[in-house]
Amino acid sequence: MQPRGLILLAAATLFLVALAVAALATGDRTVSRAAPGETALPVLAGKLDQVALVGLKRSALELTFVRDGDGWLVAEKDKYPAAAGKVRQIVLGMADLAFVEPKTQKADLYPRLELDDPGKGKSTLVTLKDKWGATLGELIVGKRRYDRLGAGNDGVYIRQPGDPQAWLARGSLEFSDQLSSWLDRRILDLPEKRIARVTLTQPDGDKLVLTRATPDAEFTVEEAPSEAKFKSETATRQPAMALEALDLDDVKPAHDMPVPDKDVFAASFVTFDGLTVDVRLFDNDNLHWIVVSAAGAGTAEAEAKEIEGKVGRWAYAVPSYKTTALNTKLADLLEPAKGS
Repeated sequence: MQPRGLILLAAATLFLVALAVAALATGDRTVSRAAPGETALPVLAGKLDQVALVGLKRSALELTFVRDGDGWLVAEKDKYPAAAGKVRQIVLGMADLAFVEPKTQKADLYPRLELDDPGKGKSTLVTLKDKWGATLGELIVGKRRYDRLGAGNDGVYIRQPGDPQAWLARGSLEFSDQLSSWLDRRILDLPEKRIARVTLTQPDGDKLVLTRATPDAEFTVEEAPSEAKFKSETATRQPAMALEALDLDDVKPAHDMPVPDKDVFAASFVTFDGLTVDVRLFDNDNLHWIVVSAAGAGTAEAEAKEIEGKVGRWAYAVPSYKTTALNTKLADLLEPAKGS
């Protein structure tokens, strides 16, 4: 190569090096500091046991989960128990994220990847902190791409707050705007086979009492008219199923949702082994709310205390199909009169 050519090559090389140095010095993010294959949050992997707070910020929902032993509580719900499995999945999912390839740095393209600034669009800001408040990891998480990387490996778009560079990462994170999905939804699970007696009381005092002598027997209606024709054995058994797999739609501290003085339905369930569960049902803000209490003797005493400890300070909004069972009347069990 001629001396003149060598001089020109050296000058060009020095010019490119100078541009790179200037870009790094001025914070120009067109020169990426991350590399494909790197863990997105390298500090987190060694500190998973130190995560004491998980924050989620979406446009429609903002929640803070606080560690409580092996479980998690929802700060915005007066520390009601969270769906612990879902919170653990977030922590582990954040630790597993690894960069695959850089994407856009243009803010006007973020919506395509669901990576808008927190509180806008469909993005989710995830923040993990230790018990002293130090941040262990924080990312804006966007659209999930199922099997994007082949062989069943999902991808997800991410970027760090304050950094314009968007990335496709290997990993899987999923979020919901439905509040109840983040809560421990199960209130009670009292199988119908355990129920010996059900007493349902209407606001006007009218009562429906269903009883049976053994778990395999059919329920009978106490003081039913002799001419009464019931729809089916299934219909008379339905009220006893009200506390089976009973899940919440929402929850509030009982002192924030007091039982009113009128228009309250009452239901009492007695099991064959001596457990009594009492439920009061009322409507508020277009939702069906219940408060629950329990008592027991003998072998059922410990179970009653456990139930009371779980439900005693809460009022629960429950699905309509459960309230239908709780406010059943005698007329609901009877065949319609001929000609009606």
